[in-house]
Amino acid sequence: MATVISEQYTAMCRHLNQLERALQKTPHRAAKVTTIPGVPRGREQEAATTIVVSEHSGADAISSAARCYQDLHIHPNFSQKSARRTPGVLWFSPSLSGGTGEIVELVQSINEAKSGIEEHIISNYDTRQARFEALRAECPGIMTLHLYRQIRCYTEGSVSSVRFFWQRKDALVKPKKAELERRIREDLEHYSERNKLPLEQLLTKIVATPESQLRVRRPVKVQPAANLMLDRSVRTINTPMPIIVIQEAEVEIKMLGDFDASAHRKGRSDRRASEVLGTFGGNTIEAFSE
Repeated sequence: MATVISEQYTAMCRHLNQLERALQKTPHRAAKVTTIPGVPRGREQEAATTIVVSEHSGADAISSAARCYQDLHIHPNFSQKSARRTPGVLWFSPSLSGGTGEIVELVQSINEAKSGIEEHIISNYDTRQARFEALRAECPGIMTLHLYRQIRCYTEGSVSSVRFFWQRKDALVKPKKAELERRIREDLEHYSERNKLPLEQLLTKIVATPESQLRVRRPVKVQPAANLMLDRSVRTINTPMPIIVIQEAEVEIKMLGDFDASAHRKGRSDRRASEVLGTFGGNTIEAFSE
């Protein structure tokens, strides 16, 4: 007996197959895709120091994009906690072919099916575990990170450039001062006398800092993103899958290069000044003035 999830999933898979055929038969103005190596299973927590990418163009890029859109399941060699990403741009001109309308309709149907599954799961199952089990029962081997992500398709003729880059962000968290002190004191019990000094100095600084000023800066995994010039304004978007652009106007495309963690990272001009107190547990402890 078909359920809401299985019906939506079956329709989505059918439309993904149709989208592949539509992309392959429709003449493109530009097709550029970058494949990024997947994160090996068990290495999710390792910080990337270098990432070497492969660039594809033309028919090869179209095939790579189709594979990415259809990549919905857990792979035995790769982490199921880290999404596999394939940034790129597929640019089609309506004047070159009448197939662009079909592409738009299929992308809309695929995205609606994805949203329908997600909304059904969230509305009918309260806990994370219940949602996990319900989805796996209907879609064995599915990778949630891939199932729910939407295909971006721009059709208003207002995209003038797409510039890809590696986004490196930090998460700034307000800690509970007492809890942070407790964890440091517990760690100190396992340190030798000659190695305690830096942590003792950090603890002294934390004790002297008001809780409202304390922050813990945690690094967030690097990921591909793009600055999209849309309607004469810049919008930064995540790019786990190739973007589809359907318009007559020219689109400037700057592709993603290799990632090198040692490369200079430009600081944000709006970043508040802070004092670095030290590091603990791989995170930076900072104090901000009020």
